Amino acid sequence: MTGRLTIEPGTFDVLLAGLAERGQGHRESGAFLLTDRAHPDNELPQPVTAIAFYDDLDPDCLTGRIDFHAAGYTALQDLCRRDGLRVVGDIHTHPAHRVQQSGIDAAHPMVARDGHVALIAPHFAADVTDVSQLGVHLRVSGNWVSFYAEQAAELLLVPEWRLAAERTPWWRRLLSRFRRRQLQETP
Repeated sequence: MTGRLTIEPGTFDVLLAGLAERGQGHRESGAFLLTDRAHPDNELPQPVTAIAFYDDLDPDCLTGRIDFHAAGYTALQDLCRRDGLRVVGDIHTHPAHRVQQSGIDAAHPMVARDGHVALIAPHFAADVTDVSQLGVHLRVSGNWVSFYAEQAAELLLVPEWRLAAERTPWWRRLLSRFRRRQLQETP
């Protein structure tokens, strides 16, 4: 299986930490994954060189779920034009361990273009310790093909990320476990 996206470990750490912080343990959050516009569309894997968090583009979009408005897409287009970027994927969080696309996710994607990669992180991204915990959903011929566990890790390449995760301070790992426990106890 050919990798679709590659993300440097430091960028992936910033992405997950940003999602967890913005979700505050009780609401979904997300981000667009961007690459240099000059990178050929058909050259895989696509390197993720920048991140645009949904709420930086549309400050009112995190309502528990994600309600991304036209103004956010305009801001995204302006960012991409200004910095010479294009969207190659997106990621959003789910509250529990489920990383499958919901019916709403599949019917109303952030980008409905073949080749687009939509990632889903469990537990509001607070306790992701391995790429294989993510759901990876690839748009093919107008439909979604989903990958989990080892297959997900083959499509989303984060070189030596486990080593970066192991360097996470003990207090952050403890806080992540506490947040996850709180989510499990909340009705």
